[in-house]
Amino acid sequence: MRAVKLLAALVSSAWVLVRGQADDVCKAQDRTYSTEALPAGAYQPYDKLNPVVGKLSSKFYITVVNLTPHRIKLESTHSYQMDTFDFGDIPQGRARQNAVKYRGTWYTRDDAGEAYYGIEGTDKKFAVRVKSYIPSSDPRRVVLDLSGMGLGQREYVFPGGETAVSLVITGSSRFGFQASLRHGPGNWMRKMYDVIRDRLVRHLIMPGTHDAGMSRITNKIVSIGSEENTQNQGINIYDQLRAGSRWFDLRVGSVHPNNNAAQNNGFWVMHVNDEMATLAIGNTGESLDDVISEINRSTSENPGEIIFFTVRYLVGRYEFPDRGPIMWNDAIVNDFFVKLRAINNRCPNLDTTTGFQNQKASYFMDQNEGKGCVILLLNGHLDGRESPGDGIYNINRMNIQDHWSNKMQASDMAPDQINTWRSVARGGGPADYGGFLIGQWLVTPDALASTAYTLQNFAIQPTNPSLYWAGVNGIDPEHWPNVLLVDYIGVQQRDQWAWDRLSAELYTLAVGMNLYMASENCDVGKRRTPLLRRGGSEGVEDREVSWNGILFANGTKLDNPPPTLHPGRAEILRNGTVLGNGTVLEESIPNPWL
Repeated sequence: MRAVKLLAALVSSAWVLVRGQADDVCKAQDRTYSTEALPAGAYQPYDKLNPVVGKLSSKFYITVVNLTPHRIKLESTHSYQMDTFDFGDIPQGRARQNAVKYRGTWYTRDDAGEAYYGIEGTDKKFAVRVKSYIPSSDPRRVVLDLSGMGLGQREYVFPGGETAVSLVITGSSRFGFQASLRHGPGNWMRKMYDVIRDRLVRHLIMPGTHDAGMSRITNKIVSIGSEENTQNQGINIYDQLRAGSRWFDLRVGSVHPNNNAAQNNGFWVMHVNDEMATLAIGNTGESLDDVISEINRSTSENPGEIIFFTVRYLVGRYEFPDRGPIMWNDAIVNDFFVKLRAINNRCPNLDTTTGFQNQKASYFMDQNEGKGCVILLLNGHLDGRESPGDGIYNINRMNIQDHWSNKMQASDMAPDQINTWRSVARGGGPADYGGFLIGQWLVTPDALASTAYTLQNFAIQPTNPSLYWAGVNGIDPEHWPNVLLVDYIGVQQRDQWAWDRLSAELYTLAVGMNLYMASENCDVGKRRTPLLRRGGSEGVEDREVSWNGILFANGTKLDNPPPTLHPGRAEILRNGTVLGNGTVLEESIPNPWL
């Protein structure tokens, strides 16, 4: 009898193993990505960058991005004193820009509206609340209330007139959900090692930062470059890494006294119009020493990542940069390489017979006893010099297509970028795109416009918000850029750069693009998407502790709010309220959806 039971147990175990293996294979019939047509979105008009004009705006947007295998279903809406309150479903893999227009002008006191959503096939729900707060310098606000998903609440101020607040949701009922109200762990790649380890680097999607070291102005050269027209980031390299960036556009030069080209006053990040021009216009940012310290701090706290630094310029400039570049001699190059050798977790002697983009992610993540790789790619004026033994490589070790639109308006840049993304196919066979595509989701305003309206405002008002509807809807499981390169990563409100004031849309988008979008392509991910797999959260290390607090627009945080606290919630629907089905209330009633 014991032998029979043992045999039955072995058969049962074998069946579970076979069933588990079968469940772990990507199948075309499991695909959930939707091709459903959605309403066209709107870009912020150029005149709304003018702060006076923008302040008078009464029209705004709330974009919801769905990177889950579940349809996000609009269950009901109500609005009071709103001219427009247009919300709808968000199909799987898509984004919808929902429109709101307040009635009246800046001083309207009682405009309000709520939209209630459910995650189809689950018991998860969330709400979007829009309201006016008078008196306030920022009266138009939205609360994204994901407490019904265990993901907390966050109050946002719209970053400008006729622009958007964005919400990105990824995960699944089996895997668990994640949203963009706050950043997740600093080692997001390592957390999904089980998902991406067998994928080629050219099948990954990651955030990137443009002019990454220009998080402050240090004036080491004398020029007209200012914070308004030369600074490209609000947070330093350490915080950019925490905010998810894994591809860094770093531009480094040496600074020399006006009367002594032989003397090097140090290596500095620079942003100039042309590093080889007779007169260079721009300024300096972080020192290379600070950049290295910030990298090392991040990799010590969050090992196991793949981090690329493309290092450009690599020439000297006089303090008054009016006499052309100073080409680096051997002594300066050696000094520069000595600096780079202080970066921890470099990866010396990598296989250069294979383009780095064609290596599996695990090849880099497993380096340095699992501490990952900081990969330095030189792309400046050094005539191809590199030092593979130090983990310092020439840019040609990787097949890179870096597409810059060179457009001043987001409405012109976005379709140009999307057309490039859609020109390359991801998957198997000879048609598979073999390179690594940098999508530069940024605009290039002229000197007058950038000084008047600032690079920061160009980033956080028309440009970055449009990524979450136009950019997302230009991506599908067969077409995407490898890097989404942006200015002012994480910055949602002007000059609000403290960590708890940052927003995590791009971080969450990158996680969702790898978890959901690329996983739906069976030529890229041979395993079944972890969002559908039985026990899908297995292999995701040390999942983040849940948080169901509240972040207010002023940066105040409540980690354990009372369960009845929901900012902006309408307890009473007043007479004149318009319900989603068009009904207009003739008398005030308690809100039936609370």
